[in-house]
Parts: sequence; C-alpha cells; structure tokens
Amino acid sequence: MHALAVGEERFGSIEPQKHDTHAECVMTYIVAGSLTIAHRQPFDVSSGMFSVVPPGVPHALLKGHELHVLWLSFCPDCLNLGQSELMVPFDNVKQGALPALKANPKRHEFIQSLFYELIAAKKQALSLEVQRSFVVLLLNELNRACFSELQHVRYNSKVEQAMAFIQANYLQPIGLQEVSDAVHLSAPYLASLFKRETEFTVGQWITQKRLSQACSQLLHTPMPISKLAEQLGWSDTTHFIRQFKKHIGHTPASWRKKYKKQNV
Repeated sequence: MHALAVGEERFGSIEPQKHDTHAECVMTYIVAGSLTIAHRQPFDVSSGMFSVVPPGVPHALLKGHELHVLWLSFCPDCLNLGQSELMVPFDNVKQGALPALKANPKRHEFIQSLFYELIAAKKQALSLEVQRSFVVLLLNELNRACFSELQHVRYNSKVEQAMAFIQANYLQPIGLQEVSDAVHLSAPYLASLFKRETEFTVGQWITQKRLSQACSQLLHTPMPISKLAEQLGWSDTTHFIRQFKKHIGHTPASWRKKYKKQNV
C-alpha cells in the first residue's frame, strides 16, 4: 500500500489476466483506445471514460486495444478521504455497480490536465498536501461523470447485508457463523452465495478488511505489532504476521519501514 501513485501508460494490446485485488483505490481514465474488464460480468470502457476499483474488489483485464490511459492509485485514509462524499463512486462499486463512468466531453481536456499536473507534482516531490489537492479535483470530476447504463447490477440483498455487517463488525472476533446469524441464513448457504457473488469466502472478505485497516494503522500510528494484531481481532500475533505476509508480501514491520520511508 502507498499514499498515492499516479502515471501514464500506452499499450498496443493487453492479454487476458486472472482476477486480482489490491489494497488501494484505483481510478483509470481512458484517453484513447478501448479496454474490456471483468467485474462480475465483462464490460467495455473507451475514450473519455473512467474505471474505478475499490480495495478488495476482484477484477480482471480481459483485452485492450491501442490504449492510452492515465491512472491514479491512492490510500483514502492516508489522504484523509476515507469518509469523504467524494468516495461515493467507489462505495457504489462495492455495492455491485459496474465501475464504468462516462465523463462529459467538455471535461476531457481538463481531466487530462489534472492527471498531468499530479504526475508533475509527484515527480517534483511536492508536498502530499499539494498532491492531495489534485486527487480531490479528480475525484470531483469522477463524481460529475455518469454511470454507464450497465451500472445497475447489484449483489444479492443477503450478500449486501453480510457486507454491511462485516463492515460494522470486522474488528470484532467474527466469522462465517456470526455473519450468517446476522443475516438469518444458514452458514453453508451464505458461504456458497457469498463466494458465488464476490469470488471471496466470508473469511477472506473479513481478513481483507482487517489487513486493509492494518496497513492504514501501520502507516499512520506507532502502535506495536502485538497491540495492532489484538485490536484487529487476532489473538495470536504470530498468526497475524503470517497472514499479513501471505497477503501483502511483507511482514508488518518491514511493510511499515518501507512505506513510512516512502511517505515521509
């Protein structure tokens, strides 16, 4: 995880990729070309469109042609945007909306200029506060864009209830049984339904939420690893460290050292 990364890419073509997730919010703007993405169902984004993917949401790139893209990856909590209304498009995608939004053609040039200004600010190592200002302006443009007509696909209502329960209680010692009790379904049925709808197990979804919070706490607080593990629902610090390394690729201590240095 990082506070903010931004860039520009050009691809002649893209080969199919397997479903993946990430720990940051990602916003991509298509300057030219077309891209087919799998997010519960395949859909296309083309020039003048945004694609947004929240943390923990599985997605895959299926194909692309003559692509020119501008992209932004950021940690909302790092930029003090976690509770901002500007994050509504990401929240909508979490609830099942397909992540394709079409910008007003009159805004295309301005949107591109914001990306290029942010890229320049990052290269010049301007303050995170300055970089954040461009992120806010880009999120405002994202909120001005319109969801495509394919957007009204939602998760099963019981899955949405399960997600809401997990969001409210993931710091508690909960598992499949507690979640299934909360939504009044049998544990086996919820397990099957949740996996089919999200491609994650209930346990994986809870772990993803906890690890995302762990990354934020490691970056923003000096809390000892053992205390953090306890706060996030792990009774065994060693198990927390193993889970963190398995999913993030570093131990909590090495991750904190690496990204704190990058965000000084």
